[in-house]
Amino acid sequence: MNFKSICIEPSQKVAWITRTIAAALLCGFAFSGRLWITSRLFPLAPVSDSLPAIPPPMDYGLMFLLAGLLLAIIMAAKPAKFILLFVALAVLWCLWDQTRWQPWLYQYLAMLTGLGLYAGKNDQEALNCCRLVMICTYFWSGLQKLNINFARETWPDIAGSLFRFLPPVVRNLPAFVVLSIPLLEICVGLGLATRRYRNAAVALAAVTHVFILVLLASSGENTVVWPWNLAMVFFVVMLFWQDRQTAAPALLFSKRAFHRLVLLLFGLMPVLSFFNLFDSYLSLALYSGNTDQAVIYVTPAVIDMLPAAIHPHIWQQTSPFFLDINRWAYGELNVPVYPEPRIYRKVAEQICSYAMNSPDVRLRIKEKPNPFTGARRSEYYDCGHLQEVGR
Repeated sequence: MNFKSICIEPSQKVAWITRTIAAALLCGFAFSGRLWITSRLFPLAPVSDSLPAIPPPMDYGLMFLLAGLLLAIIMAAKPAKFILLFVALAVLWCLWDQTRWQPWLYQYLAMLTGLGLYAGKNDQEALNCCRLVMICTYFWSGLQKLNINFARETWPDIAGSLFRFLPPVVRNLPAFVVLSIPLLEICVGLGLATRRYRNAAVALAAVTHVFILVLLASSGENTVVWPWNLAMVFFVVMLFWQDRQTAAPALLFSKRAFHRLVLLLFGLMPVLSFFNLFDSYLSLALYSGNTDQAVIYVTPAVIDMLPAAIHPHIWQQTSPFFLDINRWAYGELNVPVYPEPRIYRKVAEQICSYAMNSPDVRLRIKEKPNPFTGARRSEYYDCGHLQEVGR
């Protein structure tokens, strides 16, 4: 059989992509179960403190309802109603905790919404919404990584577990070599938008995701994005391989309202993140080195007042002792912390409450690095300052 001759109808592509997204979301929920409940140590970060608390077992009920809707999406012949209900409930549930605004969930919800709105009515439009999300994801993800901090810190941290067996000359690649990685990612996004280079971009994207999976598997970390990378390979092949008809104008310019919203959110808004006017993770900055970072400095007396489950995430080998917020998020929720100052302050407020507002608690927020030098400016907060900011 000639693979190039295989032709899959748009309606069949829509069905397969829809079920793949639902299955990938189920895997994401399974790998990050505690992210979706309220009975946990890592503090919730609601969009407003005026939102009412959702106590257990209601939180578990909502999580299982979302999982049930995903199963219905997989099994139903016409899942549009289940899709739109799932998207509405998922978005609503995410208002109670911004840590849930992970890039993979953001992407899945956008793609599902396009499929739910247009599938069966205009399958090509449904697919084009998904194509636009994919193109923007690769483009902005690459552009976010074009900074010296990615070459010096982020890439060595990601690749260290696999590259430790290789010679030093391979482990310590020059910055200009490492920065070819985001350039290739940008090329994938641009190539997918063209008809001439589309197949080459698909092949490059597939190889990239397989390599990322090897890196992740070698470290055993961040299992929640393993199914995301597998799903991305399927998406890019299903949406773009041998597609000679869909031109860039059809992807960028549409009269459909949701398609325009996708272009705004995924295509235009990310540029604002470089001016701190749009969130980093909503701008596809995962693993970019181009996000705010934070730690909470504590003393031995403060450590003794914290729950024992937090202690493994505190650096106690040498002074100063500090709580690594990102490690805590990974350790309890299996996702990275949502890297915005307001979230770091919310976490620090929780530590202050455990420590009875001790002056020995200090939050340090390191701002996004200078893309050329990697230098970061720092802001410091004690418990008193956090109370003033929260008013």
